[in-house]
Amino acid sequence: MVEAAAGSGERTTVVDSLLTDPAEQFVDLQFSLQGYAVPLEYVDALWAEVRSILPWMEGDPLAGMHLLSGLSPGNGEWYLSRRSRLALRLARQQADTASGALSGANLQLGANKIEIGAANVRELTHTSVLYARFVTFSSISPASLANEPVSEVDFLTICQQQLAALDMAPRLICGKSQRAQTSAGTLNGFSLMLVGLGADATLKIQRHGLGDERKRGCGIFVPHKSMAAVGTLE
Repeated sequence: MVEAAAGSGERTTVVDSLLTDPAEQFVDLQFSLQGYAVPLEYVDALWAEVRSILPWMEGDPLAGMHLLSGLSPGNGEWYLSRRSRLALRLARQQADTASGALSGANLQLGANKIEIGAANVRELTHTSVLYARFVTFSSISPASLANEPVSEVDFLTICQQQLAALDMAPRLICGKSQRAQTSAGTLNGFSLMLVGLGADATLKIQRHGLGDERKRGCGIFVPHKSMAAVGTLE
């Protein structure tokens, strides 16, 4: 079983209850981690290990895996800490299944091994600002352009088109360019902030995400503290 953990922040409001169909309700399932370090380019290996334990995730277009949190940069690797977490964005009814299968598992990431600890469920919440650490689109990450800079204008144009298809038109703020090496090739994109969404739209974009490679941590939005931090977007 999993334990429920309330979100933090004075202006944060739980809005998952706005949806009456349990199949449409999504949560973040967060696991504690034990280990020393993970490789700098860990995403492919992590997804391969998670997929081997939860194979049904691959066929679920809305299931996603966050980039690891609570890491510190080291000498060619990321160091884990007591704050390090693996998080999955899943339909609520999948949480117990995923928790039971992953908790206690050992994952091999290159030369590094990490142990998955207990899980907590964190409800999706609404603030006026949402943030994704990495958003990418296959149309801007072809192998032939792997070493070329991505156009911020092109990136924002695609974002606006996909958001319009979801009946959304928030203010978009690009952060730093992002790049990751995977077995599928080089992923290029940006961190992204969305400003000015209402409660229903906030929940909808957290459920659907934006762009590609959701299983490798891309396009997954979380509430951001405030606009004051926009200058520090990574």
